[in-house]
Amino acid sequence: MKAAEKLIQIARAEIGYLEKTSNKDLDSKTANAGSANYTKYARDLYPSLQGQAWCDMFVDWCFVKAFGEKKARGLLGGFSAYTPTSAQYYKDKKQWYTYPKAGDQIFFKNSVRICHTGIVIRVAGDRVYTIEGNTSGASGVVANGGGVCEKSYALSYAGIAGYGRPDWSLVEEPGYEPGWHRDGNGWWYQNADGTWPAMCWKMINHHWYLFGASGYMLTGWVQWDGEKTGAGDWYYLEESGEFQGACWHGKADESGALERWEVG
Repeated sequence: MKAAEKLIQIARAEIGYLEKTSNKDLDSKTANAGSANYTKYARDLYPSLQGQAWCDMFVDWCFVKAFGEKKARGLLGGFSAYTPTSAQYYKDKKQWYTYPKAGDQIFFKNSVRICHTGIVIRVAGDRVYTIEGNTSGASGVVANGGGVCEKSYALSYAGIAGYGRPDWSLVEEPGYEPGWHRDGNGWWYQNADGTWPAMCWKMINHHWYLFGASGYMLTGWVQWDGEKTGAGDWYYLEESGEFQGACWHGKADESGALERWEVG
């Protein structure tokens, strides 16, 4: 699962949560509902700010829930329950945008300052769709609205100040297409299921290749006993050309196993 999708999944599970009248039933979505700004988001992340406006707390809480506190802090640039400060974190890192992508933090403005925030869940046509805390289902920006809701706005909506985009590379491994890949250590092969061969033979395009413990294709003379290198029979693997790799040392028998090639 992509990091942005993980974040959105967590935010979506919170839709319908209502703030509480007091510091009671904070984990229930609807029990003790009121207008005193008591939430589990403040309890877990900003206990000294319990009872205060919580839209930014909600966003931070979703990031922490998805990635842990340390990684969430890196993605957000820092923690703050004050929306202008949170927006400035992105601006300082040059991660502030005028067009959204799923997983962005959206910021809204009034005539004075940035005043509200949420999470972008998708962009379709000329609209951006969000999940926001401390809002309502009414159209337009509703700051301090009391609940977690899914909403949407025209991309041209004047109340949108901009979008902060987390650096997802902090929590995602680089993705690779199935097939051959090369880096500073050599050639390796990405399987379609996201795995790669290691400590095994693999037939690719009618040729056999032997992959070492780190997943890199082996070349030259290699000793292999069926489980590890450095023991067993010797095999000679040709030097690779692009997407060719090393050729198998002999033909396969009916079982698919490589025939033994005696080295004299």
